[in-house]
Amino acid sequence: MKSLISRIVGGFIIGMMIGQIVQIIISFKLGQREYMPVVDHFRSFFVSETAAVIVQILLTGIIGVTFATSSLVFEKAKWSLLKQYIVHFCITALVWIPIATLLWMPNTSMSTLIFFISFLSTYVVTWVIQYMISKNDIKKINAAIRSNQLEERDDE
Repeated sequence: MKSLISRIVGGFIIGMMIGQIVQIIISFKLGQREYMPVVDHFRSFFVSETAAVIVQILLTGIIGVTFATSSLVFEKAKWSLLKQYIVHFCITALVWIPIATLLWMPNTSMSTLIFFISFLSTYVVTWVIQYMISKNDIKKINAAIRSNQLEERDDE
């Protein structure tokens, strides 16, 4: 329980920090040398800029919590690695894509599609890298087991 709470709190804080960094990057691109606390289309949903900033901070915190807690699926030993990644992808995509689209992307079908393809591509690359690392780790473990078994036979 303590681990889950620390994941939630840590994820929320990290999500908020990354959200602010993203907003600074967007400000450099769109802000004409001025800091934009929120993008204009997101600001338009609120009666004040302060309310928009508060909601943006909460939403980026939710993204952080999602990534921090969804990694728990990788602790399901009975699930295959593929199933773990599919479940993790679905959870993170269902939260990340709508929130990030709402906060930072232009409101068009094409921009949402491009954003989804970008997320999917990044996820696939990450999965391939993790798969290769896991495969290498398994080879090392199997080699250590075989080596241990040979030593035990020699001792007999």
